[in-house]
Amino acid sequence: MSLFLLLLMMLVIGSIGLIVARRWPDYFFWTVMVLLFDPTGHLTVYFGKEALGGFYYRDFLFVLAFMPFLAPDVDKRGLLAFKPLLILLGVQLLFFLYQIFIFGYWQPGRGWGYVVRYVLIRERMTVFGFLLIIPVFMMARRKLSVLVDVLVISSLAVYLIYFVSVVSGVELLPLWQAERYRGTGILRYLMFSSGLSDMLVPLSFFVLVRKVSYRYRNFLFLATLLMLLAVMLSLTKSSYINVAGLAVASLFLYHRFYRASFQGVMAILLGPALGLLLLMWAVFPQYPLLVWRQITDLWLLLSGDAYTSGVVEGRLVNQWPAHMAIISQRPWFGTGAGFSDFFSLRFHPSDYEVTDLPVTGHLAMYGAVGLGIYSLLYFQMWRFTLRTYRIVKAKVSKQNDIDVALFFVVFSWMVKTFFFKPNYLFNELTTGTLLINLYAGILAALIYRLREV
Repeated sequence: MSLFLLLLMMLVIGSIGLIVARRWPDYFFWTVMVLLFDPTGHLTVYFGKEALGGFYYRDFLFVLAFMPFLAPDVDKRGLLAFKPLLILLGVQLLFFLYQIFIFGYWQPGRGWGYVVRYVLIRERMTVFGFLLIIPVFMMARRKLSVLVDVLVISSLAVYLIYFVSVVSGVELLPLWQAERYRGTGILRYLMFSSGLSDMLVPLSFFVLVRKVSYRYRNFLFLATLLMLLAVMLSLTKSSYINVAGLAVASLFLYHRFYRASFQGVMAILLGPALGLLLLMWAVFPQYPLLVWRQITDLWLLLSGDAYTSGVVEGRLVNQWPAHMAIISQRPWFGTGAGFSDFFSLRFHPSDYEVTDLPVTGHLAMYGAVGLGIYSLLYFQMWRFTLRTYRIVKAKVSKQNDIDVALFFVVFSWMVKTFFFKPNYLFNELTTGTLLINLYAGILAALIYRLREV
């Protein structure tokens, strides 16, 4: 894209964004949030830095997220005076300084020009993504119902398009298709991005078991049903763990808040679960057995055995030793931004990939001191999660349904992330810190909203 067209596009998007943000700030902001995490995969596939002259689509949406500050009826007072938000910002600001002075400057030893080019610019969503917590908090403390509405309607549209693409063979949204098990001839259909669909499971659970009157109730259930069916068709162990973590956390929270028996809740969920299985058997009859095989492979992974195909998990065989070799050289402060300078001929360059084993990969990059500083964010998020848990539990009958439902969302995400997928902790230090700050902002806003009840 030429510089002229890029500047023209930025001007047009900014002008339209400003007008809409001033007129409908809530719908504008939460629509931008949904788009920021790319619910269809179109933005990821078609609007990378090559298409946008070195920029990413997230750069534009990140800036648009701050547009509601210009809306006259949005209350901006006392944002940084609210202690939980200030603490969550403070611990991330401390890590921000570590990224610049230790990770970017001291360890690589290549001067400030390198810091600017390869840390502040190239890794900008990791370095500056924590600032998203400010507009999220501001808009979430104002109104959360719009987030739910935008999420439900957009998710239903996305998953309807997904299944039209799968059934018809016409790729209306980008799908990664490949044979999951060699020789079966059965494809897995994986979306390049699933956006904020994690929120659907705890939301649907709460609305179903509490019999909440919600105007898009049926849309919510249908979107969640289609999302779960899409997860099954992905034939991906990580996605199965994801759903399991969200479901278990929701069940636990409901049991603790409302003193409901597990048997009673399971009886309520039995009908939708059987309906989902029957639907899958009717429309995709060849998939249930492969889903069961994926579950078997997941158990074999956890037990350390080879998969049903006879293959041993490559991350444990190759990536773990490669990461540990670097950690042994720089255990305290890591390699810094010059991670690739420490690659050894003993390993293939792909063995140093950090997204599959982010804990050891980022320990090698940031060192024990760096991850220790970043872990302060995890600690504070759990501290405020437990604090919110106590607030809700003490007066659960008097709380607003939307606040309790969103706490189900945040709590389920925390449990899923830390207890069901702990091997993916610190992954945001590569992929960007936007998502964790979305949840952190909502969590801080819930404390603000619930303290007034």
